[in-house]
Amino acid sequence: MQSRFEPLNNLLLKWFEAPDLQAVRIVLGAAQTHFLNIGDPVWLFLVAPPGSGKTTMNIMATSGLPQVRMIGDLTPNTFLSGMHGAHNPGILEQLGGKQIEKKQLKVVTGDALFLVKDFTTVLSMRPDKKAEILSQLREIYDGQFTKSFGTGITKQWNGRISILAAVTPIIDRHYSIFNTLGERFLQVRWHRPPYQAGITAQKQQGKETHIKNQLKKHVRKLFSDTTVNGNKRTPPKLPKKTLERIASFAEIIAIGRTHVYRDRSSRNIEYVPEPEANTRIAKQLSALAKGIASLEQKHSVTEDELQDVFRVGLDSLPPNRRKIIVSALNGEEIQDEKRLNLWRSAEELVALGILESTDKPYRLSSEINKLAEQAKIAI
Repeated sequence: MQSRFEPLNNLLLKWFEAPDLQAVRIVLGAAQTHFLNIGDPVWLFLVAPPGSGKTTMNIMATSGLPQVRMIGDLTPNTFLSGMHGAHNPGILEQLGGKQIEKKQLKVVTGDALFLVKDFTTVLSMRPDKKAEILSQLREIYDGQFTKSFGTGITKQWNGRISILAAVTPIIDRHYSIFNTLGERFLQVRWHRPPYQAGITAQKQQGKETHIKNQLKKHVRKLFSDTTVNGNKRTPPKLPKKTLERIASFAEIIAIGRTHVYRDRSSRNIEYVPEPEANTRIAKQLSALAKGIASLEQKHSVTEDELQDVFRVGLDSLPPNRRKIIVSALNGEEIQDEKRLNLWRSAEELVALGILESTDKPYRLSSEINKLAEQAKIAI
């Protein structure tokens, strides 16, 4: 049966050099989870270098959907503003939900899908300003955000927000992002295209607006038969065996992305925290699988969607850890190890119980190998 993504894929292949069609499918599946309202929201970082097409092919293409709000710059006043009346209200106050005022308390409601064009700007902020924004995002993910102002006014938002955010690979150097957000973001990594992309880009000159409009048109059509127009549709089912496979895989990722603390001077491992539970990531991955399957109008999640979310889980690992784990899963040696300097990452994976030792070829511990067999990861 023909994929419902095929018309969009053909358009992407026409105008872009070697587009990552799987990544596009994943991003749109994440957007669909918002419209299906599958439990906790799915937040997704699209990690890619500048100029790789991640914003045009994903963020801009999705911007024509209902309930979408585009965000350029994030500040501590982006979400709720202390200004009175209609003067620069925060974006959460613009969602059109109920608004209740009780003396000094103003309560607003509303749901939305936020598209953040460049989350990298947050990474370069002063630590105090960045910490404030990350703290706000943590509350927003949980469905309620309250902020008090010097005017004596307190504002509270209640609702559901999904976020798709483009960011450069520099995010891998900012562990504080994940520590503060409590691992609420999944990641999909989009790699730079080959040099021929420069030729293709020149052919786009003068046609950029047309291309963006065509992308929006195809994305709207893809979503039109699901829930975008407010018509509720039952999410695809998750077979019991698939549920078990996702749980096993989520356990590996939850442990594998745990930040290991090192002494700043000696670089020796100083502290290995207890990993997060796999509950949140398991729910996010299953919701994402349902979102992709829904766009394909499937009644149940299939192997195709499962492999999509396996990619997301692996992409959510630090890059060097991902390379090591993938090599161990495939029983292969990493050929470019000198250039990548993976030894410290391997040492951390041993400390976390992922690897047996730092000896090469890398081998998964018996516990992790059992989970990998249960998940049936195909890479």
